[in-house]
Amino acid sequence: MNPKDIFLKENIYFGEAVLAGVSCSVGYIKKFKWSWLATQLNIFVFIGKTELPVTRDLIDGFSTACFNYAKANNKGWPRGIQSAVGSIAILQANSVHDDAKIYGTGFMRKHWSAFEIPVILDMQTKSSYRFLGKPLWGAIYFPFFEKTIIDLTNQL
Repeated sequence: MNPKDIFLKENIYFGEAVLAGVSCSVGYIKKFKWSWLATQLNIFVFIGKTELPVTRDLIDGFSTACFNYAKANNKGWPRGIQSAVGSIAILQANSVHDDAKIYGTGFMRKHWSAFEIPVILDMQTKSSYRFLGKPLWGAIYFPFFEKTIIDLTNQL
């Protein structure tokens, strides 16, 4: 299924964008949970596809561009006032360099009241490379992030 159709089916379609030279579909999820200490999470999910082999620099640039888009388009409560922004940048490719795999599984850039999560989806092997740790800061959100990533990538 293509990303736009997945987002439409999930009722989270936000639009299309070209970020770091990659065309992608954008989904938006606004979620509030009491179990998150009464926090509203505004999550932008990006699904892009490239014909280039994914390198560390490519996924880093894509993730950074997606995060900047999420910050610029966040219309929820101001960050830090019972509110946070999440950016999940999923990049699909047929070839993934080892340096990108290592980067994807061990990386999570820290931001104030915001989360940047790059995900690489190797379409040849159907393997995903994403942060596998459990961060101290924001740990209450990570089960939701993980479920969202798994649910979406399983449909691609």
